[in-house]
Amino acid sequence: MNKRIRRLIVMLLSYLYLSYPASLLAQSQSISGRILNMQGKAVSLASVSTAGSTQGTVSDEDGTFRLKLSEGKHSLLISCLGYQSVKRIIEVSGPQTSELEIVLSDSEAQLDEVTVTATRTLRSAENVPMPVQVIRSEQIEQIGALRLKDVLLEQTGLQIVSDHGSGLQMQGLSSDYIMILIDGEPLIGRTAGTLDLDRIAVDNIARVEIIKGPSSSLYGSEAMAGVINIITKEGSDGFNASLRSRYRSFNTWDMSTQLGYKGEKASARFFANRLSTDGYDLNKETLSMTAAPYQAYTLQTDLAYNFSDQLKLNIKGRYYQEEQENQSEITEEGILLALDETGEQSDWNLMPTLSFRPNDSHRIQLRSYTSGYSTAADIHYQSDGKPYDQSYFDQLFNRSELQYDWYISDSHISTFGLGHTRETVEATRYDEDNRFTASYGFVQHQWIAGRFDLVAGGRFDTHSEYQSRFSPKLAAAYRINDQLKVQASLGGGYKAPDFRQLLLNFTNSTVGYTVIGAQLIEEKIAELQAQGQIETIFIDPNTLEAIKAESSLAYNLGINYEISKDWRTELNLFRNEIKNLINSAPIASKTNGQSVFSYFNTDEVVTQGLEWQSFYQISSSLKFSVGYQFLDTRDKAEVERIKNGEVFRRNPTTQSTERVKLSDYGGLVNRSRHSGNAKLLYINNQHKYDASLRAIYRGRWGIGDANGNGVIDTDSEYADSYWLLNFAANKALTSWLKLESGINNVLDKTNSMEPNLAGRIWYAGLHLRFP
Repeated sequence: MNKRIRRLIVMLLSYLYLSYPASLLAQSQSISGRILNMQGKAVSLASVSTAGSTQGTVSDEDGTFRLKLSEGKHSLLISCLGYQSVKRIIEVSGPQTSELEIVLSDSEAQLDEVTVTATRTLRSAENVPMPVQVIRSEQIEQIGALRLKDVLLEQTGLQIVSDHGSGLQMQGLSSDYIMILIDGEPLIGRTAGTLDLDRIAVDNIARVEIIKGPSSSLYGSEAMAGVINIITKEGSDGFNASLRSRYRSFNTWDMSTQLGYKGEKASARFFANRLSTDGYDLNKETLSMTAAPYQAYTLQTDLAYNFSDQLKLNIKGRYYQEEQENQSEITEEGILLALDETGEQSDWNLMPTLSFRPNDSHRIQLRSYTSGYSTAADIHYQSDGKPYDQSYFDQLFNRSELQYDWYISDSHISTFGLGHTRETVEATRYDEDNRFTASYGFVQHQWIAGRFDLVAGGRFDTHSEYQSRFSPKLAAAYRINDQLKVQASLGGGYKAPDFRQLLLNFTNSTVGYTVIGAQLIEEKIAELQAQGQIETIFIDPNTLEAIKAESSLAYNLGINYEISKDWRTELNLFRNEIKNLINSAPIASKTNGQSVFSYFNTDEVVTQGLEWQSFYQISSSLKFSVGYQFLDTRDKAEVERIKNGEVFRRNPTTQSTERVKLSDYGGLVNRSRHSGNAKLLYINNQHKYDASLRAIYRGRWGIGDANGNGVIDTDSEYADSYWLLNFAANKALTSWLKLESGINNVLDKTNSMEPNLAGRIWYAGLHLRFP
């Protein structure tokens, strides 16, 4: 976008923000009223608007408002920052003025978010005795997010990393150990352990629930670091619809539409999204683009029917498809050749749920979940169109589960569950159709006794390919007074070896290296030897033991303190100890100079640190928050070698050899010791606009051993730290039309070690919502 167009858009948005007169609209009869809080005091600057029309006003210093409406019934929406919104149906008739008195509940209930992920029952997030964060749809809209990556990037304690897509770290653990759920069911389709967050559109999200710490006691494998549950929107009463269109730098278009209906017994909701982009390139010296052009489609449905007050059926479904094009280059017989690449990936799922609640004491849920994930890649020579390489990957996952919740009393809730999963994979990189099966049972009890809150439970898993596993969990909280709460949790987590680590048989056709799963390594090494492809054996495959599931023990200790009505702060200390970490390493060298890799249980690692967040309501319109994470990661074997004086390096100044000290140790690769954020949010109810400025910091992180001593210990082995500055502004022109605009990465930062940093991104869009 050139400067002239940018300037024109900015001028247009500025004009609309500042000068759009809501009072242009036709009016006829008058109503007036006064808005009070629960203490009977006037509430100023509260927004009063009517659904389905353009009328609106705000209350004055005395809480009084006046509005002209046509004769007939109207639905008034009264909202104000710090208070719960209220709907009021009124009927206007005749020339007389109607007088209303409206009382708003204060923000305490509004801040009291709910979560279903932490305990599998609906609980107040504030009262759950473990680290929980809830991000509402309003917050997602305020920052102009397109994909889930944009939302999680700005959260304390979460780190977006580039690793086969947009991956995630939580408490120092990578994407492999974080379970991503949609409405409580796992999203499948990982590449090298990473579930690409760019596959998830956010316009249909009601809230994102983030549970930190091991959650295997409820969710099993892949929940060792925590769980992120995406709760999709439900329909509101009657018909409703919305349309949203946004344009970004790099010719990126994002369009979403939603259509919903909710009646007395039945409801239906449909969501569609299309995203297309030309991508970007941060390295002009290569033919391949850093982020290739692609287009993606997301379809979601949600159907529900209440057979009675006790029995409800809900069926949700999702389909996602992405098509991508890129180019690359190879050298054959000393000649540089260009390749054309096309790729597709798709996922789908279907999840019917039958809920039965005969009375307030019992609830039974029967869930079935089936999901598929597929990829296909086709590479041709650019010169003559002849095929170079073709591959595909098809994964199918099915789970059936029964959950029973017993609400014994107001203080005691027990949950029991049983389930069975079946998973298959068929791919060019696997020898044959492969299948895993697993069964599990879990139990949990919640004791809520005034200031004291306790959650205890565990899950037992049996698996067709590895040993059975029990994962316990114990969490407790105590509210010392109205301002101070302390909480602590202890839990065990595990992660089962996946298909890739057990059964992969892959040779990179471009470079020539080979990766073989642990269960096939003995057989495949013998085949390569018979074919004369093995130069040297590093580790005799006959001596290798079967790889075990990774396991962890985690501790969290937190303090939540409400310093005043407008100021609260949270501190959480954490430590994760992981055993039998599965890593890949060379097992042999090939005659082409490349290596054969396989998977082993090798390391024991520790991640520990603290997370601190503070929120301050500066005024009724202005809110400030700040967050920081200190992270310490270490491989126990590496630390032991350093303590024993077995690790050396050459001093770059004196060129002398010296022992590496523990203070020089940089921990695990791709982990930043320091990260944080600061956010400023302004909401103007009178002119109906909001603006936010957010700063995100990532400290330097280790990229790998460069001096050959096996650890990260010198400055040259780190990527540079960076700051991101994001700005967003939204202006409601009417009750149904909103303008959006913003700039992400205002400082135009790029980093060669972080391909997700595309540089400065401008965007603008429209959001129409009916009613």
